[in-house]
Amino acid sequence: MALAQKGFARTSPNPLVGALVVRQGRLVSQGYHGFFGGPHAEASALKKAGPKARGATLYVTLEPCSSWGKTPPCVDAVTASGVRRVVIGSLDPNPAHFRHGVQKLKRAGIRVRIGVQAKEVERQNEAFFKTQRKGIPFITLKMAQSWDGKIAAQNGRSRWVSSAPARHFVRHLRDEVDAVMVGTRTAILDNPRLQGTRPGEKPWRVVLDAKLELPPKARIFKGPQLTFVAVSEKRIKSISHTALNGRKVLIPLPERKGRLDLESLLQQLAWLGVNHLLAEGGGELAWSLISGGYVDRLVWIIAPKILGGRQAKTSVEGEGMNRPDRALGVKWTKVYRLGADWVFEGRPCSRES
Repeated sequence: MALAQKGFARTSPNPLVGALVVRQGRLVSQGYHGFFGGPHAEASALKKAGPKARGATLYVTLEPCSSWGKTPPCVDAVTASGVRRVVIGSLDPNPAHFRHGVQKLKRAGIRVRIGVQAKEVERQNEAFFKTQRKGIPFITLKMAQSWDGKIAAQNGRSRWVSSAPARHFVRHLRDEVDAVMVGTRTAILDNPRLQGTRPGEKPWRVVLDAKLELPPKARIFKGPQLTFVAVSEKRIKSISHTALNGRKVLIPLPERKGRLDLESLLQQLAWLGVNHLLAEGGGELAWSLISGGYVDRLVWIIAPKILGGRQAKTSVEGEGMNRPDRALGVKWTKVYRLGADWVFEGRPCSRES
């Protein structure tokens, strides 16, 4: 698992995987999946081991894949290597691979053990597991708010509620995900780029713009990253070439009660390869995700400032709960300081938790 972690934030939409070849109690070789499209952990470890893999034990955090992707099936490399035994952390939740690799190994006469630290492996790959099992991305909801819960002043200005160290932290947070999503109001008022710290084509950007209100010169359309614009399918027929100028990829969506169908959007993003989605605002989008039960992780940045204002936007808006005892529960997992701000990380949970 420590080896697998070396590929963190570089393997998506593939999972993190580490592998060891051990013979007569001694480590022969090791490998991990370093980046998407690169050699898989098992293939890397076995290539390094060469003839020494014969009669050895292969330890691998995830079930070896059994079909072609960007690389050949790992299970073929395992069976050809001459290893005698394979110890697997967790089965692969991908329906194309689930138990197929194990079956091929057993048919080749290789002894297989499954489920060693399976829960830990699943936690390490929680975004991948959720996408494979539920067909929608793992969602981190991030908010930066004042002490009194405001994400912007009453005139809509939000630069800067949080401190410079906190903003730097958010850019690193974007490095961990496949895409960053905001609502129309946030995109118009803040005019963000939604970039991480590393140059390149990730993270992708997603903006909900049902009525195509964003100006073509908005900064969210600049840079090498793809920008996906979720638009009402009712508007597709009226879109002109002028309206499309500067936009990247349109995702037409049906509407439910006058709002874009988030379920459909999340399914399409998962199909496109988004395992981990970071939602950054605003309050209406946050409520839609929370009320729909889509949020898996919460990152709340609290700045020691009081903005006030009846019309000032808050971190979560929408219809809200009618009763406090029906509020969504949160189990805190981390609390730490960044500059003058505090960061609270947590997981949604039932009220009983």
